[in-house]
Amino acid sequence: MNKREFDQVVDLTHFLEKYTQQAINTGRNKTSAFSDEDKKTWDLYFKMLIKPGILPDGMAFGQASNDTNVGIGSDGQFYLDEFMQLLMQCYKYLYTALSSGEVFLKYKNWQTADAKETL
Repeated sequence: MNKREFDQVVDLTHFLEKYTQQAINTGRNKTSAFSDEDKKTWDLYFKMLIKPGILPDGMAFGQASNDTNVGIGSDGQFYLDEFMQLLMQCYKYLYTALSSGEVFLKYKNWQTADAKETL
C-alpha cells in the first residue's frame, strides 16, 4: 500500500459513486454499464487496481476473480450486487489504510495527520 495506490482507490471510489444511482435504478436482475467514455477510464482502473489484485472484483459471488468478467470485469458491465461489492471493497481499502496509519494525508476535505504528527 502506498500513496499512489491510495489515491487511485480514492479516484476509483469517486468514479463508482457517479454510477451508484444508475445501478440502484436498474435493479438486481438487469445489467448496467459504464458510458463509452467512462469505459476507457474503467479500463485503466481495471489494469491498475483490479487485475493485479489490489482490489478484489467478483466478491459478490464469494471469490475474487480479477482477470475475468465475473464482477464488473473488463467489459464494464455489472449487476447491482457486483457493483456494490466492488464499491464496498474500495471503502474497505480506504478504511484500512486510514485506520492503520499506513497512509495519512490531507485529501480535499479530509483532515488527517502524519503518523509522526498530531493535529
